[in-house]
Amino acid sequence: MAFQFNFDIGLQEQDNCDDDHVVGSSSGPSKDDSSKTKDILRPAKELYAPPTLTTTESCAVETLKIGNLELHFLNPEAVEFDRLLGSIEYGSDISKAAESHSDLIPNVYEGGLKVWECSIDLVHYLHEAELPLENKDILELGCGAGLPGIYALKRAAAAVHFQDYNEEVIEHMTIPNVALNQSDKAPTSQDLRFFSGDWSLVQEKIVSAHPDAKYDVILTSETIYSLESHDKLYKILRALLRRDGVVYIAAKTHYFGVGGGTRSFQDVVRQREEFSIQVCKTFTDGVKREILKMAFLETS
Repeated sequence: MAFQFNFDIGLQEQDNCDDDHVVGSSSGPSKDDSSKTKDILRPAKELYAPPTLTTTESCAVETLKIGNLELHFLNPEAVEFDRLLGSIEYGSDISKAAESHSDLIPNVYEGGLKVWECSIDLVHYLHEAELPLENKDILELGCGAGLPGIYALKRAAAAVHFQDYNEEVIEHMTIPNVALNQSDKAPTSQDLRFFSGDWSLVQEKIVSAHPDAKYDVILTSETIYSLESHDKLYKILRALLRRDGVVYIAAKTHYFGVGGGTRSFQDVVRQREEFSIQVCKTFTDGVKREILKMAFLETS
């Protein structure tokens, strides 16, 4: 299926200071060991999509069928998508990743232009468990293609906010995918927001703009592959989740070569004694993967 859309991405930015068909299925992000990057925090930005998304680029579109719903997304392995990325400025984060043939360059590019299998797992789980999403406020962290968040939109969530480390991922992947799934039947009152940047700064940006901002459900996939990410993820979940809210994390039990996974993150959460955390779904086809559920302890 080919989709012709005019993607005039004149996004406005606000700085803080900043298988069905699985594309990019693998044992996890591959770390570029030759990259010597400094631990510099990526500024937080809120990106505003124009009301109408249109472009002259023709890109291949994939469809994920979930029950009677269809989720459409750009195929990042298609030649047309490569042409679209070819228009990105040389020396940008995305071009650096392409040149190094890496799924991950620490503090530069976090793999958002792939559709990772755990995000597909999470969509299937949300559907199979019939989790209540209608009229809920949802945040998807490390969204990339944004499929779990898009599923929530199609389930009539009141608000869905998307965050990815790289603003180029939001511009060239997340927002186009959201546009692909919009229709005249979609609720017109849904609140859509898009953020990029390091979690700690995104957290500050959301809270500074809306001090009482909290989410009913926070979704995230393939974001605990690195041990170094655990503390930042924990802190933003703690800061932005409502007391009666829930977090769903889709990830592999262990990411070989980078050290993270569901077991190591469970250990971090349990040591702090503020959340319950449990495995609510296990996938054993291929590399073992799990869905974790987190919620505040009543006494925390």
